[in-house]
Amino acid sequence: MNTLKGILVTHVERSSPLYEAGLRKGDRITNIDGNAVADELDLRFFAAASEFRVDAVRRGRTMSFDVNRAMGAVLGVEFQPAAIRRCANRCIFCFIDQMPPGLRSGLYIKDEDLTHSFINGNYVTLASAREYDLRKIVRTGLSPLFISVHATDLPVRRRMLGNNRAPDIMGQLQVLSENGIRFHTQIVVCPGYNDSGVLNRTLADLLSFGDGLLSIAVVPVGLTRFRKVPLRPVEARSAGDICTLVSRASDRDRERFGIRRIFLADELLLKAGLPIPGTDYYEDYPQIENGVGLVRSLLDSWNTAKRRVRGRKRTPRRIPPEKRYFLATSVSAFPTLKKIAKEVGQHCRGVTVNPITIPNRFFGELVTVAGLMCAGDVIRAVAEAKQGAPIDGVLLPAVMFNYAGFTLDGYSAARIEKACGVPVTIIEEVGELLEL
Repeated sequence: MNTLKGILVTHVERSSPLYEAGLRKGDRITNIDGNAVADELDLRFFAAASEFRVDAVRRGRTMSFDVNRAMGAVLGVEFQPAAIRRCANRCIFCFIDQMPPGLRSGLYIKDEDLTHSFINGNYVTLASAREYDLRKIVRTGLSPLFISVHATDLPVRRRMLGNNRAPDIMGQLQVLSENGIRFHTQIVVCPGYNDSGVLNRTLADLLSFGDGLLSIAVVPVGLTRFRKVPLRPVEARSAGDICTLVSRASDRDRERFGIRRIFLADELLLKAGLPIPGTDYYEDYPQIENGVGLVRSLLDSWNTAKRRVRGRKRTPRRIPPEKRYFLATSVSAFPTLKKIAKEVGQHCRGVTVNPITIPNRFFGELVTVAGLMCAGDVIRAVAEAKQGAPIDGVLLPAVMFNYAGFTLDGYSAARIEKACGVPVTIIEEVGELLEL
């Protein structure tokens, strides 16, 4: 790891005010107007003025540049990426610790980086945040942040994080809130640890921050067959108890605050056998990346797609040959997609979509969400469902694949297609089913 102070410049645009001042590729920026620069965030904050002085090191020699920046001019400079701050916790429920060996190296990175929390919406615990870090958050206005709370009871929180040195999260949030930093939060519920009374207290404590609190997502612990800590899963009964407690707190806060800020993850509602709330429940979907509102969003997208199809002008055409597709879906999503698949035939003549459940044998059958479906399980389920009957294709949810187009177990769509022996189509939006 590079221990030199400052940030290394890897490219400077010739039109950049920094280039015009004399900065070049290979320089290491150490200070701006006397303020130490530790990362790109520091630079962009301190270089926001129209005039500033940059101190940099070039081949061991310290140099200074006076920069004049016109209104609206971009910095036009790129830097060597800073090392990601790794998480020092040993959370009892950490999903990364529950993964088998041999997967892509990037899947084992535990991120506890405050900058990534702000830019990418990554959740951090603040367990490693020092006073300096909190002051920097306030100084640079890193808001909103995404913070994993889990429990405000300090002994319970430390036990869950596996970190006896974790500071009091309430004190940290107080500092942030008092200085105008707002935050989204999450609570991963582990039965026997932070449910019941602990959960009730955590919700009340977080609501005490008023406008500083933007939202709370309450999600069930995810357990794979590789887990080392003996944790109880959230089952139907415990899910029902959690939903009742959280719903009461959520409704009371909405009545008092004017908008809903406490949300139940879809998985909790589905486990408890409860209906998915309407669109209004989710406000502007602040926690959708946390599995809160995905099913409602799916249903709304489907209804929009149906209206769009009904609004088209129809022209008589030959009835196409019968087409039969398998729609691979997770255990959690199956009931919803079963209803949608049934409606496809009503809008698309000659098309049959049969949803097939993909039990997660890779991670274990307690894992029931589509984002963790693996190719090996899909290939096995398709082979069992075909049983010699011809099909025209397999439809896969896009959330199975990462940005590079690979599943968690390292398959591309082309490789899955070859293994299944039929064409594979990746579905980004549920409305695409009406285009089959």
